[in-house]
Amino acid sequence: MSDREDAPKRPPLTPERWRAVDAVLQRALDAEPSGREAVVAEACGDDAALRGEVDSLLASHVALDDAFLPHAAPPLLPLAERYADERERGEPSRVEMPEGSAALPGRHVSGRAAMYVALVALIVGFGGGLIADRAFFLRRPAASLPAVNVPFGSSAASAAPLSVVDRGGRVVMNIAAMRPWTPRFSPDGRRVAYGAFGEGRETSDLWVTELDQGTTRRVTDDDADANDPQWSADGTMLAYSASAPGGKDVMIRALAGTEGRVVASRAGVQFPSDWVRGGGALLVTEEAGDNRHDILVQPADGSPARQFQATRADETAARMSPDGRWVAYTSDVSGRPEVYVESYPDGGNRVRISASGGMHPVWRGDGRELFYWRDGALLAAALEPGTGSAAPVRRSEAVLFRAPYPGGVSTMYDVSPDGQRFVIAR
Repeated sequence: MSDREDAPKRPPLTPERWRAVDAVLQRALDAEPSGREAVVAEACGDDAALRGEVDSLLASHVALDDAFLPHAAPPLLPLAERYADERERGEPSRVEMPEGSAALPGRHVSGRAAMYVALVALIVGFGGGLIADRAFFLRRPAASLPAVNVPFGSSAASAAPLSVVDRGGRVVMNIAAMRPWTPRFSPDGRRVAYGAFGEGRETSDLWVTELDQGTTRRVTDDDADANDPQWSADGTMLAYSASAPGGKDVMIRALAGTEGRVVASRAGVQFPSDWVRGGGALLVTEEAGDNRHDILVQPADGSPARQFQATRADETAARMSPDGRWVAYTSDVSGRPEVYVESYPDGGNRVRISASGGMHPVWRGDGRELFYWRDGALLAAALEPGTGSAAPVRRSEAVLFRAPYPGGVSTMYDVSPDGQRFVIAR
């Protein structure tokens, strides 16, 4: 008789079964690690299949380190899909963790564990649309949810939420969002705007979440694929991108209004990355061909844009300094992405801020820190503001925390004005 025939038969993966598994899992996680085995044994009794489920999930928690995004975890949906294929073929449901994952060398996690974690992510991300009684998922502290580290834009990323964390990377709150994109704190730090997909929609809309109340409102509700929101300085308007024939246009919309207006309509893709202080113009990233991008200054009245950085290098993620005198951005002119600041509005006075690689800079509200990513770590560079025409000087560079970060063209995180909180598209 084969090992597969000797193994306890597993019940179907019904919501009721998941509730039973989760109830035991939560009791085990609440216990000290040394006492978890006894807790599971007592709770499961003679149900060998239930114990197998819980033991597998506990192994997954150990592998993923039970913390907010501390390491690279495996793409869960592919594991779940592979598990489903194996189960259909009648093969043992064990899936090896990919190289570079959080698991220890040789560690295996069952396909059902991957399926479970994917379901947790889906429940949180969709706001409970998949299972009616979802309290057993949502009562768990946000920081104990396993990391879901998948490339943004993949099918598994579609359920990833936004997370607000402190300077140590500890979760303050999660924002349920389906395929969130470019989160941005409002100027007062009390709201977050972002692009995300509504249930049953194939295009993105703009959303705003009130952090204190935990409420979310939908700003757009159409098929324009609105994305890349950027707050005006007074917090009353959002600049954003919207789909257009052959690309994307730049729009501006008042939060109290009902329609947006076109600011820039050109062939190709362009999207805003920040407002110029005073509100008279936007910093815009534009596709420039050959996998390159340029940075433009686009007047808010719709006048023709002018180039700010347009070279053979790839220049992206432009953010205006709080005093309006400097633009921080990413460029690979050196052969790898680095963070630079350049004088505004005329350019020409440029200094490199990152020490050995960096991308997606964001200023603290007083201009004395510049945050950016390097190799899965969020860094804070302490700056000494320059006087007159002198550029800011980096005094130090420190790692705040490590987390999987999607990178790419768009800045997928933001910093509160006081520099104490970060919102990250997970």
